[in-house]
Amino acid sequence: MEGRAAHGAWEGAGAQQPRPCDRYKHACAVCRGFVYLHGGRGSTTLRDFWRYHTVKNEWEMLDCSRDGPEELEEHTMVAYKGSLYIFGGMVDSAFTQAKTPLWIYDIDSARWTESCNEPAETESSAPANRKGHSAVVYHSSMYIYGGYFGIKGISQEFWAFHFDTRKWLCVSSLCHGSGPGARHGHSAVVYHTAMYLFGGLMGLTEQRDLWRWDFGSSSWSSIRTSQGPPPVVGHASIVCKDSMLVFGGGISNSSPNDDLWKYHFHTQTWK
Repeated sequence: MEGRAAHGAWEGAGAQQPRPCDRYKHACAVCRGFVYLHGGRGSTTLRDFWRYHTVKNEWEMLDCSRDGPEELEEHTMVAYKGSLYIFGGMVDSAFTQAKTPLWIYDIDSARWTESCNEPAETESSAPANRKGHSAVVYHSSMYIYGGYFGIKGISQEFWAFHFDTRKWLCVSSLCHGSGPGARHGHSAVVYHTAMYLFGGLMGLTEQRDLWRWDFGSSSWSSIRTSQGPPPVVGHASIVCKDSMLVFGGGISNSSPNDDLWKYHFHTQTWK
């Protein structure tokens, strides 16, 4: 359904214009008025890289072949200053376990660099490859939460990557019960001095809980609301003015929904 709606919107750009194929489990970010799209899954896992001109309503295919990421799905992409940061999403193999899955794209030079850890550092000095995690930007760092490692299970790790030093820091690996716990397929956004994390899968169960991480006090709190979206996984969230908008997602073995929900930060109410 998403694909049909999207295609309809892009028809106006002219039938000859190149554009991405239908996909899911891809990653997007907005930088300098352009939307960037990487990878995901169509009939197979994809590694293509696109830029959408919002004013011209046109897609442009970018080069991802040299030093760029391989085929990725359920990865994340964030923008900071003039660069894009793609994390995770590699297909499981012995090769992927041994490398840090972080790629940096400099928009001005159109060049990719792969972030590598020094061999001398300990194994726990950077997060391993994962899928279905969340990534947000706060001040000069990217914050990664959760995800899953294939057969190794689900993560409740919380990592920060400092853009300027290019160093990772483990924010918290809390014991059970004091945070959102191990989950994937959730969403996260930043509003003022906090990160808000919603939904996703814990084990085999979809969630509808909302959590707040306060960057100032470095602490989690659960936000309890009477109404709100049903349990959901694979949805998308953004901040618009003083609200968080949550779109789509679904539960296993049923069709994805096209519901749009709004959470107002000040009144702490859903609509």
